[in-house]
Amino acid sequence: MQKLTATLCGAVALALLAAMPQKAAAQRSYDLGMMYTQERSKFVGANTSTNYFYLRGATIDLGYTFWKGIGVVGSGTGLAGTNLLTDIDIQHIEGTGGLRYTYNFGHITPTATNRKLGVFVEGKGGYTLATAGQYPVNGVVQNHASGLTYMGGGGVNLHAYQRFDVRLIDAQYVITKLPNGTTNQQNTLRLSAGINFHFGP
Repeated sequence: MQKLTATLCGAVALALLAAMPQKAAAQRSYDLGMMYTQERSKFVGANTSTNYFYLRGATIDLGYTFWKGIGVVGSGTGLAGTNLLTDIDIQHIEGTGGLRYTYNFGHITPTATNRKLGVFVEGKGGYTLATAGQYPVNGVVQNHASGLTYMGGGGVNLHAYQRFDVRLIDAQYVITKLPNGTTNQQNTLRLSAGINFHFGP
């Protein structure tokens, strides 16, 4: 009897151990977003309407959710503006990574009939490489620079068909540490919209 009980307990323990990874795996999901991006910034100087400008480009991000909506995210962004103040071109390449929390309304099935939308908030940090522009460093204006970048924000993915979503909005408050001759910091608002592919529950 004791041998049978031990055998049953061992079988139950093995079954529980086998089930745990499956349950954890069921909570994992991926999101691949591709977006058109626009960012509003300004030149150093008087606060006039002519000092404000827009950089436009594209963003790709990949999010991995591993536990109860908590996950990690990495993104790459390319932005550019041409003929600003008649003769200035600006180009930025940026890579960031951080944490993301996602809440999904409904549940995705093999036919994706129930999932409605996902809302996420995130915080990221990384690096920006400016390959064109005007960046004063020690009294010398250079046409390239680099600096740390931090951002926080969130967005909404509206389910459209099966694993295909529409990224209705992705809004980020961005702080970039590029030289500008004064504060060496840029505070900008970045808005994006596009598509998203969701894989997992």
